[in-house]
Amino acid sequence: MKNKIYILLVFTMMGFKNEGQIKPYNFNADSLWNQYDSYKEKTITNRFIKHTDVVRLIDKHIKKDNFKNEILGNSVEGRSINHLFIGKGKIKVMFWSQMHGDESTATMALFDLFNFLDSKDKNDTFRNYILDNLELHFIPMLNPDGAEIWKRRNALGIDINRDAVALVSPESNILKNIAQRLKPDFGFNLHDQSTLYSVGHNKEPATISFLAPAFDYEQTENKVRKNAIQLIANLNSHLQNYIPGKVARYNDEFEPRAFGDNFQSWGISTILIESGGYKEDIEKQYIRKINFYTLLQALETICDKSYQKEKTEDYFKIKINSKFNYDLVIRNIGIIKNGITYKTAIGINQEQVLNNDSKSVSYKGTIAEIGDMNYNFGYVDKDVNGMEYAAPKIKLMPQNEWNNLTLTDEFNLIKQGFLFAKLTDKDDPNATKGLLQLTESETISTNNPEFKKAANFILLENNKPKYAVINGFFIDLSKEPKVSNNIISN
Repeated sequence: MKNKIYILLVFTMMGFKNEGQIKPYNFNADSLWNQYDSYKEKTITNRFIKHTDVVRLIDKHIKKDNFKNEILGNSVEGRSINHLFIGKGKIKVMFWSQMHGDESTATMALFDLFNFLDSKDKNDTFRNYILDNLELHFIPMLNPDGAEIWKRRNALGIDINRDAVALVSPESNILKNIAQRLKPDFGFNLHDQSTLYSVGHNKEPATISFLAPAFDYEQTENKVRKNAIQLIANLNSHLQNYIPGKVARYNDEFEPRAFGDNFQSWGISTILIESGGYKEDIEKQYIRKINFYTLLQALETICDKSYQKEKTEDYFKIKINSKFNYDLVIRNIGIIKNGITYKTAIGINQEQVLNNDSKSVSYKGTIAEIGDMNYNFGYVDKDVNGMEYAAPKIKLMPQNEWNNLTLTDEFNLIKQGFLFAKLTDKDDPNATKGLLQLTESETISTNNPEFKKAANFILLENNKPKYAVINGFFIDLSKEPKVSNNIISN
């Protein structure tokens, strides 16, 4: 008993509660990795979160009286921009997400984080440690108009992240005004980037990319930027336990119009976090979990100031993110053209096309490269040596037959080399079934792959269809495919 009292006195004398130097030894961000589902906001199931969702969830939290909410102003189209805050510590930390309307991964993760901060459970010691040492400020959707129609820019057509100086948009003014009012010690600028970025010249996707933005063209390293650099080095070391080899560093070329660069110049240690790609995580739900963990780890690291022990050179050792990846790469495909037989590689990307509901996407597979791809990589990467490219065939059928096709019927046609159908009696408003696509032509325009054209073809082995590429998706014809949310797989 005396030992327990002595330990308590030591913790008190060292300023455990107020100074943030001693952290709860049984609780940390890593211990919460396997508890993520307890805090995940279950009402958010995909990327297409809207302003109405944000307002509803904010109301849930402010009713519990832990978070406070302030409406900072309105977007171009009159949607509220909300500021949630919690905590009573001396160190101020500010987060803003979705300044680009179609970049919502961090917004989802923030609501998971709110659930953690707003709970009372076995993790109270760690939670209170954060809230006693930090004052946390969140703007969970800076560009609600862009989010409404799933567009990068706001309703004026302005890229908010290039409006820190001109301040044309109301959203830009709101962000600058609150930053100058709060004067936070740390700022987190939360974004998404293309899933095609890789970690340097590497097959690994850049699942998370960091940046400590420069505040001048010389990329000067003062104390403010150094804090950001050291914090990123710390976060990278922890993330290697969960996404080894999948953390990159964004190019730190100075952008005088950008908010991150300007925040750094205003004395706010600023960390850019970009959420990229992860295999079979189209809705970015695993990357959402990575964001939740990363932000919690950042809060812990700021509390205990352990980032100050990091070497700045460890930040610069993180590889720059580069675009070496494709959605699909097919290697050693045999092609016959103009009497010449040759082998090459084809790179295919799946462009996401927003559906009319602005809450889902369809996919448009396009041939993005033909030629030497020895220095590129695919999320799906197939060597088909010994197989030949074949143009798809078109099946002529009446409207009634088209209407009654089952997925199995379609698959049987594909195994015969048919990827398209032409109606012989009348037009149908539906351009596709599950697999087959309607066409107005009775013949294929070319027997060879074409750069920037649709990715639909057959791969033959001994003159028999072995694989099919359907709208950019690679299908093994020995297994019946599945179709879900416009994604074809097997």
